[in-house]
Amino acid sequence: MTTESDPFLLDISRTKTGVDIWEKIDGHLSCTHHTLEPEFFLSFPDPHQYYDLLDGLASAYPVTPCQITTIYGKEEGYRVQAGREVAEKIEQQTLYQARLFNVDIRPEQIFCAQNSRIVGGYATADRFSPDQQPHLDQMEIICSENPHRCQHPGRVTITTSSRQWVLDGPDAHIAEDMFAIIQDQDPDIILFPDYDTWSGIFYTLARTYHLGNTLSRTGRFHTIAPRSYYSYGRMEHRLGAKIPEGRIIIDTRQSFMYREGDIRGIFLASRLAGLSPNLTCRLTPGTLISSYEVFEALARGFAVPFRKSDAEACRNITDMRLDYRGGYLLQPPPGIFADVTQIDFTSFYPSIIVREDLSPETLQNREKPGFLPSVLKPVISLRHTTKQRKKTDPSYAGMDGVLKWMLVTCFGYTGYKNARFGRIEVHEEITRAATRILKDCVTLTESYGGEVLHAIIDCLFIRGGHAKVIQDAIEHMTSFHTEADTYDWVVFLPQSDGSGSYCSYFGRLKHGRMKIKGMLANRRTTPSYIVRMQNEMLEYLGTYHHYSDLADAREYLFSVYTHYKDNLTHADLKDFIITRRIGRAQYNRHCIAQAVLDRYRDCNVPVEPGMDVSFLVRDEKRLIVDPSWDPQGIDTRYYGRILEKAYKEVTCMIP
Repeated sequence: MTTESDPFLLDISRTKTGVDIWEKIDGHLSCTHHTLEPEFFLSFPDPHQYYDLLDGLASAYPVTPCQITTIYGKEEGYRVQAGREVAEKIEQQTLYQARLFNVDIRPEQIFCAQNSRIVGGYATADRFSPDQQPHLDQMEIICSENPHRCQHPGRVTITTSSRQWVLDGPDAHIAEDMFAIIQDQDPDIILFPDYDTWSGIFYTLARTYHLGNTLSRTGRFHTIAPRSYYSYGRMEHRLGAKIPEGRIIIDTRQSFMYREGDIRGIFLASRLAGLSPNLTCRLTPGTLISSYEVFEALARGFAVPFRKSDAEACRNITDMRLDYRGGYLLQPPPGIFADVTQIDFTSFYPSIIVREDLSPETLQNREKPGFLPSVLKPVISLRHTTKQRKKTDPSYAGMDGVLKWMLVTCFGYTGYKNARFGRIEVHEEITRAATRILKDCVTLTESYGGEVLHAIIDCLFIRGGHAKVIQDAIEHMTSFHTEADTYDWVVFLPQSDGSGSYCSYFGRLKHGRMKIKGMLANRRTTPSYIVRMQNEMLEYLGTYHHYSDLADAREYLFSVYTHYKDNLTHADLKDFIITRRIGRAQYNRHCIAQAVLDRYRDCNVPVEPGMDVSFLVRDEKRLIVDPSWDPQGIDTRYYGRILEKAYKEVTCMIP
């Protein structure tokens, strides 16, 4: 149990000579500096070939022979007290024959791993404990304008637990007053929608008008550059930002981790990854799980490779064709089915990694305890705890969300060519084991008198038999945790060719709530007007306990559709805003996406690949669109077509 007298490590930031630690003790904040010398490890396939290089290196930097411990074992090498630039020159001079370790590790992680410090947690607490709740002062700042199209913040509202300020006027006066309020209130956490964009604007104002920028407790900022990148089949964009020191500022609009995990989730991710909350709230789940693995390696004394040399072994092409397979799927028949139970595995792929002892170094020796299973096991255990507790205490939901996404991406990272501890063969072994386990579950279900209507990756839809008995038998056979949802009735939607869709369905759960997946109402690109209509229809269907009565709902559903269709021209234009992610800087053919890009650029609003754009379609045929902040009208035929599609999605299987 922690107390207020225990040091809480709020923030850690790098400096030119080491790291600064920001701690709260008895409500007071202190900052201490810790010197950290850069160093890395170096080894050669044949050291005798590189004596001249080692002599030259030792004449300029401290070089010490040592044993390097990797996840594969120990090897002879050298400790070099120098930075990344030197390591990269060694790579070039040895034609990339040298093996380098710990070259580009964040100094924050190195310091915390070496000194057993916990970022975002109490010094005396368990790093994996979900029960750390520090008492931190919090502030919220909201600017009324959109920073992507206006450099003036507009009206700025500042709120604390005890007071609210509203600032207006010239941007210089707003900035000066805002900095003064922050200085006076001195919050530990600031929730600031669009901060990552506003930070650069306020930074420029502070320099132009010689103001003290108190968004950072030191006045110093670390710059994150913007970049577009391709991830999991789609283009993403990370905004640039000015990261403060000693204070946590979260862009609540842009931060995926905040939306999924709130403040407690972000601090939990910081404890796991050994990084500042200012960074964890801006990183992707995949980067966080990778950072966690790096931190665990450092804490356990393993050297972290700089460049991957074991992404994939040489293999026979015939074996590769058999190995490269995805998850197991059973296509459902389209239609309505009664008394169906959905059994979901919790953290299925990570659990396979642990149970099967899958790690790059264990591929040839399963008797050896693997690195990946050992680091994932406590995270899976923690996920089971938060998943259970959130059912009765919503404050655990954010931490559970963060853990869910970190564990989801850990499977993909095992096959990522640049993953520190990944290897494609591990990725393939996981999917092979998943297929085997799911097939065994299908056989087991049938042996208990059940029928598997649908199976996809990590869940089963079963009908017949005794669902609870089958679930218990599956858990006993696999040793994995599962959760079950039982439907009064469920509808599997058809694909365009008439076959059943793998991931589009809706149904009424036993307790009365509707569950929908893969429908227009689920999609972030669907205008709110269409979402509202489809949800209204589904909510009405949820009043029917028995699927045999659903035919009686047809008349009402059609009346809802007719009402929304007739009111297309009378509804608020903002209800027709479409939000879409731009995948390219330029499209080869003229289309809606290109029209949006052209319109944004006409308004001097920069758009980069991976960014979201919001617009309305005013004339589909002539490709005329309006930005969300200046709607002029809508193409009723275009939106009517989406409306009809949403109606047919709900009614296509109803007799």
